[in-house]
Amino acid sequence: MSLSPNSAALRFFNMSIFPHDALFVHLSAQDLVRLMRTSRRIYMLIHNVCFNITRILVPFFGTDAEVARFQRMQAETGTLISGSTALQFFNRITYPGSDLDIYAHRPKAEGPVQFLLKNGYTFLARKSQKPNALQQLPFSVAEKGPSYLGRGISDVLDFQKGDKKVQLIIGALTPMETILSFHTTCVMNIISHTSAYALYPRSTFIDNKALIIETVGAGQEAGRQKYAERGWELIHWPSVSHRSEIGVRVLRWVGDRFTWKIPISNAHLDMDMSPLTSWSIDCDGVKTKTRWSHSVAYQDREYLLADGDPYAIGDFVGNAECLQEPGAGNKLLRLVAKHRETLASHEMYF
Repeated sequence: MSLSPNSAALRFFNMSIFPHDALFVHLSAQDLVRLMRTSRRIYMLIHNVCFNITRILVPFFGTDAEVARFQRMQAETGTLISGSTALQFFNRITYPGSDLDIYAHRPKAEGPVQFLLKNGYTFLARKSQKPNALQQLPFSVAEKGPSYLGRGISDVLDFQKGDKKVQLIIGALTPMETILSFHTTCVMNIISHTSAYALYPRSTFIDNKALIIETVGAGQEAGRQKYAERGWELIHWPSVSHRSEIGVRVLRWVGDRFTWKIPISNAHLDMDMSPLTSWSIDCDGVKTKTRWSHSVAYQDREYLLADGDPYAIGDFVGNAECLQEPGAGNKLLRLVAKHRETLASHEMYF
């Protein structure tokens, strides 16, 4: 459905004196998406009012200019926002006192550390850590306990500025290994320098359900209960339908047909390569896990690949690395998406 430029509805939304956020707060995520499809004007209005990443980040970084600098750092390092901050962005709610959780590739972790220190944050070293954040970075992943290793975490660095806290989670291989190992699917949302992606939007924001993912480490059950108390129904089993976002052994990737994607930046930044990541959900009748078989390196960063996905993707990535031409990343993502859509159209399971 589209609206005529002279329609009463469009004139209503064009009223600059109307507090549109007072209306939008009463609409579900599904209704907002439907409303955004009616006209470009309404799309931009809802985007600016409801899905403004600057409004989320300014309390942590102080100014619009610092938020833009943070996004440039994200582009340079592949750092992602996830956890409760990304969930709050999509759900348009605020959890009082919540931290900002950012996830970094281990070889690129100095970028977010330097940004936070320059922004006025102080490193809060744990007993086992060096007092200086930059001195802590070189420490080997082998020195971490099995709960860290099992979830793909190399280290966790805590920073504080006033009453604001930022937690930097450093991936042993890639941030997505940690994010896809979260305790439930409702928190599997990411924000890159260009886009926000909700990986399980229907179950999370429409059905209010969270699939329990088997993962290691202390605090997982407490984390699940926290989101149960916030209104999500915890479910134990994936769907058997290949048309479901939580379908067992269905090939999934960042930005696929199940993903809710919201562009967040018009800045001319590097290509977001998050859509290289693919995975599936597996269940043995007892435990449900996210699964991938492999990773591929592109521009000094690792990306997870689902079972059955690596072979052609590896060739595409190798060719793109060799090309080193403008737009190579964009061409790579188009090739990868076409390859995966062909697999999905044949209802292939992995």
